Amino acid sequence: MRSNEVAKTAGVTVRTLRHYHQLGLLPEPPRSANGYREYTAADLARVLRIKRLASLGFPLARIGALLEEMDEQATTDGDDKAAGLSPLSALDELDSELALQIEALQEQRHTIAALKAEQLSPDMPVRFGRAIRGIVGNSTDATSHAALVVASHLYGDREMAELERVAAHMQDTSFAAAMESLDQRCSQLAPDAPEAERAAIVSESLDLLAPLIEQFDAANWTREATKEEQLLEELANESLNEAQRDVNERIERAIGEILEARATKELPHT
Repeated sequence: MRSNEVAKTAGVTVRTLRHYHQLGLLPEPPRSANGYREYTAADLARVLRIKRLASLGFPLARIGALLEEMDEQATTDGDDKAAGLSPLSALDELDSELALQIEALQEQRHTIAALKAEQLSPDMPVRFGRAIRGIVGNSTDATSHAALVVASHLYGDREMAELERVAAHMQDTSFAAAMESLDQRCSQLAPDAPEAERAAIVSESLDLLAPLIEQFDAANWTREATKEEQLLEELANESLNEAQRDVNERIERAIGEILEARATKELPHT
């Protein structure tokens, strides 16, 4: 039999046969005088066995050893058949692996369902997306969105808990309009905006944020920033002009000082 005949009978492609040869799963048959490979019935049977085991979910990298074990046990009598990796134990192992894959796929479907139902961005974890929507809503520019994506993959449980507290507090109060107004004023600052204009935005922002600052975890603000957090800050400030960056830095510095004072006050007295 030639390769195209074997491929057609087995329901595979000639390219698949070549791939089996490259992996060492299927010995290359000798060539006839006219240069064509001549396959035997045994070769066809091996192709069918490979195809069957692959359809069950066995990786091609494991099929060679499994076939050898099956062939060895087929020619072994008595108790010696129990030696080595039996086909049944290989099936047990495969079944366990598939069960884990099914569990992972079910979790993926659960996540996808939540993203669809809540119309959350699929490039962020669900928990982060829910919290950030309560803070900034659904509309962000490309740079801000990129910063949020980075943050969503850097935040641990402690940072997420803080974010959720802030989001919940914002939903219970009327901050949205006032914060949007301040954001617009900051976004309209000229690079050489006068000090009085900058100071006014900083002062009003801190007054507005005071109830939110109470929800912040001091440990997240008083420790040294990691390299990832520094990268995030650079990304967040990428599209800002000099005055806008100055205002943001002054607000962040003031928040840090407030939280550092709180942390110092809460230290146990000896």
